[in-house]
Amino acid sequence: MPDLTHRNIRTDDFEDLHAMVSHWSVTRQLGGWPWPADPDFTRSRCKPYEGDGFIWAVCLDDRLIGSIGVTNGDLGYMLNPAHHGQGIMRHAARTAVDHAFQTSERDHLTGSTWYDNPTSARLLERLGFLHWQTAYIRSKARGFPVLVHHRRLTRVDWEKP
Repeated sequence: MPDLTHRNIRTDDFEDLHAMVSHWSVTRQLGGWPWPADPDFTRSRCKPYEGDGFIWAVCLDDRLIGSIGVTNGDLGYMLNPAHHGQGIMRHAARTAVDHAFQTSERDHLTGSTWYDNPTSARLLERLGFLHWQTAYIRSKARGFPVLVHHRRLTRVDWEKP
């Protein structure tokens, strides 16, 4: 596993973040990102998150290669395709879920995947997220409603030995 770090997203992450969301394979799996990639939208995301929760840059040698966060109790993430298949997001997701439970009073977290993203579904399942609802939600990038599988992870299940 490469030597990874995480930190707040910064304005100087723009090039790396925009390059990542310029991959259709990435953006089509995100709920709220536009397609084609919009530089102004990307710039609006190149700052520390100020809402309920956190969003981190996942970094290799201090260069953003992905992002992960828990906002309003919902786990979300993306990774540059050049780094797929290395266990990077599994490691980052474990760290993020642990941090979310340690720094909040939430009794559960949620995570969602489009029906056609089995890799992300497996990641959530490995973390202990269980299916609880399926619905159609409009995908900003795709431009139409897409079937989404919602999953939930309880604090009790996360803290089991």
